Amino acid sequence: MEKKAAVARIEKLRKEIWRLNHAYFIENKTDVSEDVRDALKQELIKLEKEFPDLVTADSPTQRVGAALDGRLPKVAHLSAKESLSDSFSLEELEDWKEQMVRALGKDDVKMVFECEEKIDGLNISLVYQRSDQRSAISDQLYRLKRAVTRGNGIEGEDVTHTIRTIETIPLTVTIPSKLEHPDEFEVNGEVYMPKAALVKINKGLLEAEQFANPRNAAAGTVRQLDPSIAAKRDLRMFCYGLERETADGFKVKTQEDLMLFLGSLHLPINMHFKTFDSLSKVHKYFEELGKKRDALAYDIDGIVIKVNDRRMQHDLGSTAKAPRWARAYKFPAEQKTAQILDIQLQIGRTGAITPVAHLSPTQLAGTTVTRATLHNADEIERLDVRIGDTVILQKAGDIIPEVVKVLKNLRPKNAKPFHYPQHCPSCGTKLVRPEGEAVHRCPNPTCGPVRLERIAHMASRYAFNIEGLGFETIELLIQEGLVSDPADVFFLTDEDLLTLPLFKEKKTGNLLASLEKAKHMPLNRFLFGLGIRHIGSETADVLARCIEWPVKKLTVEEQGDIGAQASLFGSTERKKISVQGITMSDIEKTLLHLKREELDAIDGIGDAVIESILEWISNKDNRALLEKFEHAGVLALHMEGSSLKQIFTGKTFVLTGTLPLLSRDEAKAMIKDRGGKVSSSVSKKTDYVLAGEEAGSKLEEAKKLNRPIIDEKEFRRMIGV
Repeated sequence: MEKKAAVARIEKLRKEIWRLNHAYFIENKTDVSEDVRDALKQELIKLEKEFPDLVTADSPTQRVGAALDGRLPKVAHLSAKESLSDSFSLEELEDWKEQMVRALGKDDVKMVFECEEKIDGLNISLVYQRSDQRSAISDQLYRLKRAVTRGNGIEGEDVTHTIRTIETIPLTVTIPSKLEHPDEFEVNGEVYMPKAALVKINKGLLEAEQFANPRNAAAGTVRQLDPSIAAKRDLRMFCYGLERETADGFKVKTQEDLMLFLGSLHLPINMHFKTFDSLSKVHKYFEELGKKRDALAYDIDGIVIKVNDRRMQHDLGSTAKAPRWARAYKFPAEQKTAQILDIQLQIGRTGAITPVAHLSPTQLAGTTVTRATLHNADEIERLDVRIGDTVILQKAGDIIPEVVKVLKNLRPKNAKPFHYPQHCPSCGTKLVRPEGEAVHRCPNPTCGPVRLERIAHMASRYAFNIEGLGFETIELLIQEGLVSDPADVFFLTDEDLLTLPLFKEKKTGNLLASLEKAKHMPLNRFLFGLGIRHIGSETADVLARCIEWPVKKLTVEEQGDIGAQASLFGSTERKKISVQGITMSDIEKTLLHLKREELDAIDGIGDAVIESILEWISNKDNRALLEKFEHAGVLALHMEGSSLKQIFTGKTFVLTGTLPLLSRDEAKAMIKDRGGKVSSSVSKKTDYVLAGEEAGSKLEEAKKLNRPIIDEKEFRRMIGV
């Protein structure tokens, strides 16, 4: 980025971060997640590193927390509060360790790391003041003097009136006589609200007043002027820190000892802290905790890693705002920000036009994302998304990146609305938008990208599974005029392929062998490979099993396995075998004579699928495609189980746990072979829950809903095996 552009971007980022920080820390509400605030801050840090002369003292990267709102008394901290630097990968942690080793000036430094769950709450400092009273054995009594929010790091808000209502915080603590007794000392910790408490609170609030998450609820409760409101809410606190001089006086030598010392004072601590002698072990613990985080009673967003040795902590010291000896290791962000560099239209196998945002690379949920779907023209208009915008991303279903919001305060001045084209960007055909649909389509079946996607779909793993026929090869075959539809690939010869770049003898032989093998595949995979709209692999499986197909005993030639040593010039053994199959002409006749009522009677087949099937087979080009498949020697194999009695028609099963003899896939196939359906979740519509060993929450849900629960023995009895 040029410096002029960096100046403008940095100014916008600072304003937006301060706005979001004020909403989050002061107003206790925000329209973006903490992941988004983190992403904007990381972008600002990166730009300030690239242009250090643009760093200013009032930048959010140089400050801790947020400004105070003036409603509560301001109180100076006994020691300045620091924030933690963030890491998002093991590689970043290794870099951090190397920095510490260099700072210590020793090559043989052995470090032990103490790890704590990073509670998503509100940072609070408890100040205890020495009392005139002593215990019978001369131990020194301290009383809670005040509780202070982190504020701007130098001073915070006095929230003693609400913190005193937290039952787990002792109002007095006793320090043993053998230790130093300062006039007062400060304990650092995190106030949080359990997830269950948030649910209870929100039930009593209007929808507009409900808290978005436990952290906001905790912050809002702590800042209540009326302590009786806080007393009715289930606030908790975990303590984890002491100022350095106090800890030295209390003879605490490690971070682990510090946690145990705080616990000995009856201060609430999170007992889940652990120590490790390597960062690889820390990372393993981090990954294991990530899998369990949803089951915790409170929200966490990662772990805090601290050098265990406090003398080493002292030697490492701090930067202007963060300790060098500690890091926050955060879970992969569920939401992130990125800039839209371009918006392009992607054309699918059915002609559907999908707008795709090309993005500045960003890490999202553990992967680098450079593109995100914008779905359709309506979604672009709803979001008002433009090239140059900064947007919030998330993964739909944890898989497909999508844009969920535009941060309009960061929009460049010259950003123009995106105008959806009226014609196909590839072939120029006028786009159509069927009534009731949100998607525009190119109706031209010979459109280049449509042809490419149709052939790629046919060759894909769950369809014909043609190894060696990827996008680049298909694109090359189309460019050379060797193929124009899915059936053409079965007419390719060695002479055709050897003329192509990078196609030597071995690669050509392997592809031809894969094509030969793909000429005979199960009927469900063939139907899926046709690429009929609305027919996915599950629906194709249902159609293959529930339509009455004319099965014949056919004699076919089978090529021997030539494997990785495929050769065009060596002799390959071919033998004739008999199979139970369905010819392309019989598939054509069956589909042509299907009545709407027959399809409608099949469980799981809706109106959209019925319309697609009838429309597809009525198209003469599609019937010609089936005939071309037949000329190429393609046939569909009869599926085992299709002739079985459909005893599970209309029945839905849920599988949970490990079965003694059957694998999960085997049990699913047995259910589908007999007309049943398999669902991933238990509901009132579930007919049977097939439970094995170590069955989880699905079994408990089945018991709650009083659904029939069977084991493998009962299941086998039902199917007669």
